[in-house]
Amino acid sequence: MSPRWESNPDIRRGRSVVCTLHAHLVFTPKYRRGPFTDEILRRCEEVMRDVCTDFGAE
Repeated sequence: MSPRWESNPDIRRGRSVVCTLHAHLVFTPKYRRGPFTDEILRRCEEVMRDVCTDFGAE
């Protein structure tokens, strides 16, 4: 069997699509001097994890 048809859990397959998606999120504050407190960073992480869970991502 061709290597391109071997099962790979990192690649999502649909009816007419095969894809693998990687995302890199970057937050750049205007003045880059401490606008993100620990509380804000924890909340951002929580929101991003919820969104990833909703879309079936890790």
